Amino acid sequence: MRLPPQALESLKVLDFSHVFQGPMGTQILADYGADVIKVERPPRGDWSRAWGPFIKGVSLPFANLNRNKRSLAVDLKSQAGRELAGKLMAETDVVVHNFRKGVMEKLGFGYEDARAVNPGLIYAWSSGWGDSGPSADCGRGGHDLMARAEAGWFLQPDKDNAPIPGGMSADYTAGLHLMMAILMALYHREKTGQGQFISTDLFSVAFHAHIWDGASQMNGAKIDAPAALGGTEEAILKAFATKDGYIEISPVFSDNALRDISLALGLNDLSEDPRFATEKKQLKNRETLNALLAERFRARTTETWMAELEPQGIFCARVHTFAEATEHPQTAPNNLIVEMEHPEAGDLKLSGTPIRLQATPPQLRHPPPDLGEHSTVIARELGYTQEEIDRLVENGVLVTSAS
Repeated sequence: MRLPPQALESLKVLDFSHVFQGPMGTQILADYGADVIKVERPPRGDWSRAWGPFIKGVSLPFANLNRNKRSLAVDLKSQAGRELAGKLMAETDVVVHNFRKGVMEKLGFGYEDARAVNPGLIYAWSSGWGDSGPSADCGRGGHDLMARAEAGWFLQPDKDNAPIPGGMSADYTAGLHLMMAILMALYHREKTGQGQFISTDLFSVAFHAHIWDGASQMNGAKIDAPAALGGTEEAILKAFATKDGYIEISPVFSDNALRDISLALGLNDLSEDPRFATEKKQLKNRETLNALLAERFRARTTETWMAELEPQGIFCARVHTFAEATEHPQTAPNNLIVEMEHPEAGDLKLSGTPIRLQATPPQLRHPPPDLGEHSTVIARELGYTQEEIDRLVENGVLVTSAS
């Protein structure tokens, strides 16, 4: 059976990135047909190969981020290794890396070096702190939790205890932003023929994720009228214990959410109670209000409440663990779990892409690669003879899955 065309099947990506944020972006490019060559350092490769957990030596985080890619294990500290990588850079469309500032420049692979030999190159960098500024300029290391901590995503619900991380992984969102930047730059190149340098970083993405409430916080001193809605949403807890689990409640899209919720629960209209008659009073007496709601929610199961509340227009949801989410009735129709056969680990369940293109759907072409699995093939594509490849392997410049 002939497979349908893929949106990015002629795109060549040279991917020096490792662990999470870079590989997250290139994963989706690979799923849509891009030839992503994952450049790894011998003898260990991507850090995530060693972090696990494992199935027969295969790291599951690595597997989930690197299917459909080819692995080239090359020593970039050697002259011969840099020559090989340079030949690849000269004929690729996109270069991706997430090293600290200055690392690629020291190797001779900075943007200015790269575009000198490949003017149409899209050069994508995802870092911890951005292109400039004190944290970037000093080469400070970056990490998801560091970015969330300094971008205002640690929460302190209990003032007697230390803050805890909130929000989604900055690595995940940075990878998605990097992918979008690459596609925008490719579109620009399609129109003009011009390559360019593009970048994003963990801190910037985490900061930008405050986009809903960020403007209010940055302009707080100038606000002259409160939010039209939202006091009830802030006053009511986000989840309540039921007879057999937890239920999430969203008091939104109503001019009187407390009235709607309390009546749907079979209570009196709590918005007519003098203690809760305004959103300001609801916030002031939130503990009393939530105690009344909590007592009622504990009387029935989550499923019973869902069946009761949803027909009455109350936005609510079951609180799931990830294991329970894998069984969600929306998971399979959206292809959120895919299966691949791995030569060592056997049948693997992996995360499907959340982006769906009907005419050019994503395809599972090959499992996550062994370290250096494609080193020999890639070297041959560059014109190296088998004798030259054998010499590179013997000298430790190239590592193959067989070496």
